[in-house]
Amino acid sequence: MEGRPRANTSSFLVWRRPRAEPSSSSSSAAASAPSTPPLTVDALIDALCPPAVPSLAHARNLAAALAAASPLPRRAALTPVLASLCNQDKPTALQAAGFDVLSAYCEHNEAPPMTTDERLAWFSLFLGGSEWKAELWEPRFKAYRAMTRWGKDIAGIEQQFLDVVMKWIELAFDGLGVERERSLDVLAKFLEDVVASPDTLARTDDPGLLAFYARLVDRAVTPSTSSHRRNAPSLSSAPPASTPSPRRAADIAIGLYLDHLISHLKVLSSDALPAILPLLFRALAFCATHLPRLSVSPPPARKQSSEDRITDTLGSLLSGPYATRCMLILKQHLFPAEDASPATSLGAHRTFRIYVRRALRTRLARAYISRESSLGYSFSGAPGHMSIERDLMERAWPSEDYSSSALGLGKNGWDAARLGRTLARSVQAWVVCAVGTEKEREDILEEAAGVPYDIWQELDARSEGEDEKLALDEEEACVIGETLEQLVEYVRNREGTPYILPLGPHASTTRAPTPLLRRLCSLLSRDFATPTSPLLSTILVRISDNLTDATTAALPTVMSEQHDLSPTSPSWLDNWTLLLLNRSFMHPGRPMTRRATMDALEKVYESVRDMKNYRVPLADLVRAFCEDMLREGKGERDKGDATWRILGEEVVLRTVEAEGEEDSTEAFVRLLVMAAEEEEEFQAAEEDAGDTASVFTAAGEVHSPTPPVTQPASTIPSPNLSRTQSEHPSAAEEKASASASSIMSIISSLATGHSSRSQSQSIAPQAVDDVPDEPSMPPLPPSNAAPSRAVAATSALISIFGQFTFTPLALQAQATTLATHIYVILLGLVKDAKSPRARLTALQFLMRVRADQDHRLYYTSATPTHVSMLATLIHRTYSLSPENVTPTERDPASPTDTRKSRPLVPLPFKERDDRALSRGRASTTRPSRTNTASRSGSRVPHNPTLPRTPMVRPQPPLWNLPETYPFDVVDEVPSEGLISYDPDGPLVRPVLPISQYLAVIIAILEKETNWDVLAYVLCHLPVQLANKHLFCGPKARTAVAKMLAVLSAGILNGEMATHLEDQSIKSRDAQGLAYHTLTVLVSYRRCFELKQCHVLVEVFQTGLSSGQFSTIKCCLHALSLSAVELQSSMTKSLPRILEMLSQIMSGAHMAVHILGFLFLIGAIPPLYANFTENDYRMVFGVALQYLQHYNRLNTAEDPNTSWALSQHLRILSYTVVYVWFLALKLPDRPRHIPYITRQLLLANEGNAEIDDPTEVCFDWLARYTYASADPRPAPSVFNDILMNPPAEKQGLAAVTEKTWVYGHALITIRTLVKRGWIEVLSRRPSGYTKFLCRVENAPLVGAGDVDPDLFSVPATLLMERNPAQPRSPDRDDAPVEAEEEVRDVFKQAEDDDTPHPNPVTGYVWSGTAPSQRRKDVSIDPTFFALQLSAYPDRTSNTAHLRVIVDPAIVKRYTTTLDRIPVIDTHKVGILYVAPGQTNEAEILRNTHGSPAYTRFLEGIGRLINLRDQLDVYAGGLDPDEDGEYAYAWWDDIGQVLYHTATMMPTADHDPLCTNKKRHIGNDYVRIVWNDSGHPYKFDTLATQFQFVNIVIEPHSLGAIAAFSNNLHENEYFKVTVQRAPRMTEFAPIGHFKLISAEALPLFVRQLSRLADWFASVFAHTQQDTVSVEMKTNWRTRLESIRRFKNQVPPAPESPTDDQGRVMGLESARDFTTAF
Repeated sequence: MEGRPRANTSSFLVWRRPRAEPSSSSSSAAASAPSTPPLTVDALIDALCPPAVPSLAHARNLAAALAAASPLPRRAALTPVLASLCNQDKPTALQAAGFDVLSAYCEHNEAPPMTTDERLAWFSLFLGGSEWKAELWEPRFKAYRAMTRWGKDIAGIEQQFLDVVMKWIELAFDGLGVERERSLDVLAKFLEDVVASPDTLARTDDPGLLAFYARLVDRAVTPSTSSHRRNAPSLSSAPPASTPSPRRAADIAIGLYLDHLISHLKVLSSDALPAILPLLFRALAFCATHLPRLSVSPPPARKQSSEDRITDTLGSLLSGPYATRCMLILKQHLFPAEDASPATSLGAHRTFRIYVRRALRTRLARAYISRESSLGYSFSGAPGHMSIERDLMERAWPSEDYSSSALGLGKNGWDAARLGRTLARSVQAWVVCAVGTEKEREDILEEAAGVPYDIWQELDARSEGEDEKLALDEEEACVIGETLEQLVEYVRNREGTPYILPLGPHASTTRAPTPLLRRLCSLLSRDFATPTSPLLSTILVRISDNLTDATTAALPTVMSEQHDLSPTSPSWLDNWTLLLLNRSFMHPGRPMTRRATMDALEKVYESVRDMKNYRVPLADLVRAFCEDMLREGKGERDKGDATWRILGEEVVLRTVEAEGEEDSTEAFVRLLVMAAEEEEEFQAAEEDAGDTASVFTAAGEVHSPTPPVTQPASTIPSPNLSRTQSEHPSAAEEKASASASSIMSIISSLATGHSSRSQSQSIAPQAVDDVPDEPSMPPLPPSNAAPSRAVAATSALISIFGQFTFTPLALQAQATTLATHIYVILLGLVKDAKSPRARLTALQFLMRVRADQDHRLYYTSATPTHVSMLATLIHRTYSLSPENVTPTERDPASPTDTRKSRPLVPLPFKERDDRALSRGRASTTRPSRTNTASRSGSRVPHNPTLPRTPMVRPQPPLWNLPETYPFDVVDEVPSEGLISYDPDGPLVRPVLPISQYLAVIIAILEKETNWDVLAYVLCHLPVQLANKHLFCGPKARTAVAKMLAVLSAGILNGEMATHLEDQSIKSRDAQGLAYHTLTVLVSYRRCFELKQCHVLVEVFQTGLSSGQFSTIKCCLHALSLSAVELQSSMTKSLPRILEMLSQIMSGAHMAVHILGFLFLIGAIPPLYANFTENDYRMVFGVALQYLQHYNRLNTAEDPNTSWALSQHLRILSYTVVYVWFLALKLPDRPRHIPYITRQLLLANEGNAEIDDPTEVCFDWLARYTYASADPRPAPSVFNDILMNPPAEKQGLAAVTEKTWVYGHALITIRTLVKRGWIEVLSRRPSGYTKFLCRVENAPLVGAGDVDPDLFSVPATLLMERNPAQPRSPDRDDAPVEAEEEVRDVFKQAEDDDTPHPNPVTGYVWSGTAPSQRRKDVSIDPTFFALQLSAYPDRTSNTAHLRVIVDPAIVKRYTTTLDRIPVIDTHKVGILYVAPGQTNEAEILRNTHGSPAYTRFLEGIGRLINLRDQLDVYAGGLDPDEDGEYAYAWWDDIGQVLYHTATMMPTADHDPLCTNKKRHIGNDYVRIVWNDSGHPYKFDTLATQFQFVNIVIEPHSLGAIAAFSNNLHENEYFKVTVQRAPRMTEFAPIGHFKLISAEALPLFVRQLSRLADWFASVFAHTQQDTVSVEMKTNWRTRLESIRRFKNQVPPAPESPTDDQGRVMGLESARDFTTAF
């Protein structure tokens, strides 16, 4: 017996297998057996008749035999055989063979009709069996069909017949496969054919058959009872019974149901509709897919799906004779019901949506046809040919039109007014009900949301191609508005954290967790101005909890554009109340929304500002809003916004409108003060923001402020996506994100890792550190977040003060009184406010208040560079571009000049909100293997169990540069009412109590606990104190003196910044800033007692030991200023200062300031009048220290040092030695030579030979050690008469000369042959010396004797007489006028007409240099010997002498040599900028300046006559073109000629003053006296040589600063230095200095010399790009002498004589070879 074939589990599809054939073994056995004849039918019947055991072969043979048998056996004979074979207990193969026998018999032509008993007997064979079998169903069905003659012979058993077929269909439906599906098709078709017979239909229960199909549909579409799901079931261990069907079970069931329903639809009664429609709804819900976009284009051809058939069926029902009842049933199932499945309601909503879509599609088609028709008319007006598809016409006017034309449902075509409300009510019911799961409810609401989506889609489609967007139908606008209003309630009622709806242009493709939310996002992302009812903007305001900040921020703008917030709307105040009192909408976590609301509020307030009736109620509403926020206290971390500014504006307006009425502003001011004094919880807020993102900004990437990027078309999901498709990140994406997070955490841990710090420190010499000990990353730029409430209130108070002070309102007494009151309030806030931000806001304004020269107050928003520099020192600037940072601002340290700073803490990390942290010890410490416990270097044993310090998050800084101001004040407009000081006395004009402000600042300096506040004051105070007109009056002077005492005590006692809450801030950081304030206080010396001045210098002296580069530099600049301002105090402290400077191991960046300081004080003799030998030696040691550093360091290869700066310092080092050596008394100079010599040699220790600058220095020292004579001889009449006799007297006074090159000297001796006079000329690198003497061995022959001396006596008589025109000392010819004057030896000398000094112009010097007359010259005999020696070449002897006997050769060379100056020469331009001038031509055309400018010129130099000037460097000026006079200054080592623009003639034919510009424009350095009242721009004078500008201007601005009769014009001036790009800092000025009028000329003169030296080097090195040496005049002379020496042949050498020791000296004794 063959068993049931095993199912094939390895294939997805299993086809029915053919019946098993006899095996090959059986066949072969049968073939080998003797053949037997086949059995007859009767024999087979007997063989199969019980009790015989049936045989499968016999059964099959019987079935085959019956097909051809004639006659047929009796039915009674077959009945027991069939009963035996078809028994359900028999094997399937036997049952199949039995049914084959039955079908073969019934299908035989000779089969007699069956009686009722026989039919019932055989019918019972089909009643058994409870499972479907693939091998059995077909034989059984054929037998059943043959027995009933294809369903025609079932009279009396119709229902039983149908029940059997339905049972077989039901059995085949379970576990569908390919074979089962074929079985279902065959059975269902057979059943429908049977039922189609009228007779059968009349005798059967048709609703029962429909209910049977309905049960199949329910089983297929109901998840709880059907195994046929959309997704394939999970694999199980048991093999399936049959191969799975490629068709869904639901499609089959629905197809069977719809086939039967459609065929009997016309005969069904309306009572069946309540059962039919819900089932169709459920089926539609199961089969529903995404609906396509509404379009006039026909849908693509495709096979009709179950969804399409259901839709068509429902459409026919809704448009059929029972349309009204069907609509009622549809509306009923839109609502939830306890006894109904949610799937029914889902299908009902889909049906409703399709119903609406059909109407919309019809309307869209008609609109398209109408538009095409209008375009089809010709110019004549006749309609043109229109080719419109038939399908489009049918869709526009369907045959069964149930829209407006057929049903009278209105112009929208679907009765939107009635059905829309039903839809909104159903949505409301589903939002609040608890029927079904959340997923089912969301599916229903998502389908309901599709209706407004389709309406908008149709409107958009109709609007395409139109010039303007079409308006929404009024009824449909209500449908959309009411439906959305209910839909958003579902979002609001969601449990847990409010879900943020990601609205935006790509909301439909956003990663919302559910389709409903995606649909809702798409609907709410429409234009907020869309006219729905209620308005979309109103709906969104109500769900602000579920919207992002960016979304709600657009609502106030929309409402403003719709004029809902302006007085044009009757409910404008109600709308403002809705916005302002909606706590969720105005939550502080919505900064963009608040800002947009406040922007709208500001615009509305500005529009009603002049309309008191509208403004006052709005302002009262704002005040109520602010009071409500204040009542919330600390829990409301709101941000400051326009409300506080409006309160401030209202104070101003109501004060102006009061006009003597009762003051109504006190409540507003009190409210502002309360808000400003309130404590902020910004720290906690920021920490919370870093730990947990706000619900308004934490919805993923959709909340990024970055505008969304439009995706390519290929990446946009299809609208036909499955409703269950996930929009969440995939597992791979989440894994990648987690991986990235872990990587970032590792990077963060490395960035905030633990760094060890060595504790070993160097002792003396002291090293300079220019890098703070705790480096920090530059902070990030500020965000656009609104200020805090306290800041906004403070800003409003500032605005009130600004409007009452800097506008015409200041002329009202009431305004100035209130302004003074507000000023006092601001001072109180700075002192006592709990919010550091509010205090800083008040300081932002107060520290920018200035006063002009008339003491009128004004406000400036500019941030001076000095403030930026100080902020950079404490890392309060965002960034400095490398190209804009000078080497000083970069790290000036190098391996040899400063030690590198060691960070005490790791670099700060970034918080989650991407804000860079300020400095602070915020890392977890970790023991280091290299830690040292003390300076001795003892090692700390490693302890692996050290406890970990908990991580402390440092707070970000509260301010950085550049600053943003939360207030708005008129900039640089002087007040017409308030002043800082009244020179006419008290009570004359309103005066602001500046002394109270100083008291507050002093309190901050003394006991401040907040580093941000203290640092802000220290950074901005120096610039404000420089405005001396702001701090006038006895109270202010007393306060300034107290400020000095507090700062001095804080630094000297180490108490400054010791009260800070942040203990990570070092006191030296605050002290480093305080030195800049003390530097400015030097200009207030008249407010201090002498003891205080001493203390001030002592503080600067203390700063030299700070070890910080910036502090030492500041103190050096301050000491340079004190040298000219506080001379008595400097004299006392200078030795100690020099000692400290000698201990500083400095490189180029520090040496430039040290040497500049020494150069400056070397020009002030009172400072070193009491110096000892050791004091001078320290000066020389400091000056020569850099030379040793320079020679040890290869500057050209050092990237940290400017080459130009190193060359400048090399020159400056020697210059300082020269200056201070000349300061020594002549007898004391030789004692310092050994020390200087040793230091110079040490500087050259590593060289093969002494370098040229050192050789020059030795030569210079030899010149000035034993004499104070000038470096160049002055012309004299005596020398001219004796050594330059007239040509006709050459015989009487013959002159002979010889020249020797000896070492580095060129010695020329000229003799008057017969008179005994000798002239010795010694030309050396350091100068030119001339000696004139007489050999007394030659007698002086008087008149009357033979050959009398007629030259000596007249020359002696005229020795002290200066000729009218000076002459060169080595001229051979003399002017005729001079020669005549010499001949007239007995002429009476004219009276001395030397002019007395004019108080304005000073002396006018002409002829010889005035220094020749003024200084006391002393000469030691050694001077003469040194000038004739080969020093410093001490190895030279007479054998090295080179004699030149040809005077012509010597004259040609000396003429060239004498053109090289023997001192340094400088030319500096001086410009005067008159009030209001900014143009180059205007400035150059000035011919005079202010009295202060004139007094400055008197002190900076001496007025000289340029005509025939030989001794003073003229700087290229021509008296015939550039004026007869100029200012110049000189000493023994340098001369400066000032190209003064106001002293040069201004020609009418030269409007651009090119003649002046050719001199001043070529100067490397220009002194600019700026009385313009505007900042002087660096490039005002357009020239190629733009290097250094020294700008002098009043410390306070004024309208007529240049010519005012101000009492302060003679006091102090502000000096700044402007440098060219790439030029390093070199001057002792810093960013500015205040210098008194009496000290200004000296200070600027020395500064101009320093500047010209450095600018010359800078230009020579091509702006510090070429490493070439800069040579001084002295070095140039040295090289020239060497070249000349090499051109002169040496003396011939005598042959060596070996005749004894005495005779060997013959060549040495023969002096004629050398002389």
